[in-house]
Amino acid sequence: MADFIVGSVVRDDDFWFRDDFVATLWASLNKHNVLLVAPRRIGKTSVMYRLLDNPVNEWLVIHLNVEECKTPEEFFIDLVDAVNEHQPDYFSHFLLSGWGYLKGLFNRVESVEAYELKVRIRKSEDLNISWKSRLDELMDRVYKSKQRMLFIVDELPDMLSAMRSHSLEDQTSFLHWFRKTREQSLKESVRWLVGGSVNLIAALDRHKIVNLVNDLKVEVLHPFDEAEVRAFIQGMFKRYSVIYDEEVIPRILDLLGSPIPFFLQMLTEELYRHWKKKKATLSVDDVNTVFNKTLLGETARDKLQHYRSRLDIHYPEEDREAARRILNHLSLTENGATRDVLLHIFKQAEEQRTGARLGGALDDAFQRLMLYLQSDFYVNDSGNGRYDFSSRLLKTWWRKYYGYESGS
Repeated sequence: MADFIVGSVVRDDDFWFRDDFVATLWASLNKHNVLLVAPRRIGKTSVMYRLLDNPVNEWLVIHLNVEECKTPEEFFIDLVDAVNEHQPDYFSHFLLSGWGYLKGLFNRVESVEAYELKVRIRKSEDLNISWKSRLDELMDRVYKSKQRMLFIVDELPDMLSAMRSHSLEDQTSFLHWFRKTREQSLKESVRWLVGGSVNLIAALDRHKIVNLVNDLKVEVLHPFDEAEVRAFIQGMFKRYSVIYDEEVIPRILDLLGSPIPFFLQMLTEELYRHWKKKKATLSVDDVNTVFNKTLLGETARDKLQHYRSRLDIHYPEEDREAARRILNHLSLTENGATRDVLLHIFKQAEEQRTGARLGGALDDAFQRLMLYLQSDFYVNDSGNGRYDFSSRLLKTWWRKYYGYESGS
């Protein structure tokens, strides 16, 4: 029985519409390591947990979120910990009892608490020096087990960005190790699925190291389409016996546009609460009221604010002002803007920078920024050389809070 799940990983019966996509991932993983591409809050982590919760063909699945990792040694510790968390029997039988490194740290072969495991590994030696050899030993034990293993690494771009800030040498060394390991894994019964909410390929291409990830097969998780949104709303309203006018769902579709599942869930839940309190048929006016109060008000502001603040975290410093200006301008348009208009805005921002790019370098920078904005679900190419916000909700919110900055 489906429930309202807002902000958490969606599992079991609350997992909607993605089973065909999950089947596609399993098929790809038979022959490839995979890069799962998805904007934030589209449902990427829920798909990853679907693989974890419902493995096929005797796969053992390990999931680790590396968003907070800043060094290769932290990745090593988190990877060992993830095996212990998600596959404790495998950890005991093949790692704790058979790997000399871990046997030297623990005098027993039964379960190990996560906190104890991490502390002992950190204190074991200078992992800043030995992380690569320890990771190789770990993977060698995995290969020798002959068990089909899937390692899911969530938020890899965040980890690589943090590594680069901490040590460029560490980032490069890790990427080389990871590429070599993925190549060996294809010869064994081991696969890697990596994902993130920012543009991994574009970010590494900017630093001329995209060749270290271009072996990954790209699978794109798209937003729900109109039919799926309609089915979701109808299903949830039926589940909670909500009575509504026939114009209600078309109005929701109009307000959200291509919806981010998180905000679709939030709006649907708030409409249910409004109906329950009102004790009368839900109308278009109710939809407008709840939309303006909930999604354009303070309730969702911190969630939507993320899309603004992430520009300052994940985008190249030299492109941030131009990205803000482009999005500010688009938020004020009815049907988006042409490439030439956005290029003009980009040039205006560039002219105010010290060391402004010129000629071909400027055109390349603009093209790269537009690819960033498209892959991160800010904008899409609506055809005929025009661009607009991908999400109507995000566009409306952006116009309300930041459209004034465009000077229009």
